[in-house]
Amino acid sequence: MAAEKPLTPRGMGKRSNTIAQDSGARSANAAQPSPEPAKKGKSFDPSVLQAASPGDIPDALRKRYFSTTSKWSGEPAYFTTAQAKEPAFRDQGRRLITSSESDEVVRDLVAIARHRGWSHVHVTGSETFRRAAWLEASRQGLEVRGYRPSERDLQELDRVRRDASRNSIAPAVAAPVSREPGRDRRQADEVSRQTLSEQSREKNARAAQSQLRVIETVVRSALFDNPDAVARVMKVANDKVRTHLQAGRQFQAAKVRDTSVRAVEPSGRNRQEPGKERAPPQRSRGR
Repeated sequence: MAAEKPLTPRGMGKRSNTIAQDSGARSANAAQPSPEPAKKGKSFDPSVLQAASPGDIPDALRKRYFSTTSKWSGEPAYFTTAQAKEPAFRDQGRRLITSSESDEVVRDLVAIARHRGWSHVHVTGSETFRRAAWLEASRQGLEVRGYRPSERDLQELDRVRRDASRNSIAPAVAAPVSREPGRDRRQADEVSRQTLSEQSREKNARAAQSQLRVIETVVRSALFDNPDAVARVMKVANDKVRTHLQAGRQFQAAKVRDTSVRAVEPSGRNRQEPGKERAPPQRSRGR
């Protein structure tokens, strides 16, 4: 009589890789030794396992995968595309089954385990899958049974954790909201006053500079043949303007008047004021 062949889940192929919920009991092939080894032959209490319902997966994964539910077992299967014939993984509640060794599928299975609150998992299947599942689950803080890491595996885990700690996103620190009514308004008014004051100081400084330019023009015209004297006068003028600015004195911007050149009247003629012109002499007719 031929031996009965074990049943293989439909669509999963000959090899099954699994991540299952574990009670936390440690064995000889665990990644780290247990401080209190379990006694031989002692079985764990299934009541310590949290309830796990098939189909309970994170919303992000639910939106990314296509799913169907078996009519016979009621177990959901998840596909990467609508045309895929073989599922990426099947969900049996306390056990997730896949024929894939993809790092992406492994990350999703570990994400589901964390979503369901599993702190200890048991991995089975190919060595490639078990190693990838151990690395990802350990990185996310889960205890893993079913794979004994090598020294290089532990070094890679340490490196992955260091890289994850360097890459982080933190919320921006916002200014605390004032609980005093009107305080924010007062702060805004104070900022506005400071801005206007700064603008006023800049305007006054520009006006003072315009006055200095006028003074320099006049001094150079008067002392055009003595540059040293011009420099001494302008130094005194600059010092006085600086002192007045520091004291808060206000300056008016210099205005240049447009003076037109007046015509010179011929000698011997008196210039008549506007409105007082003499009437031309009247000629009388002789009789």
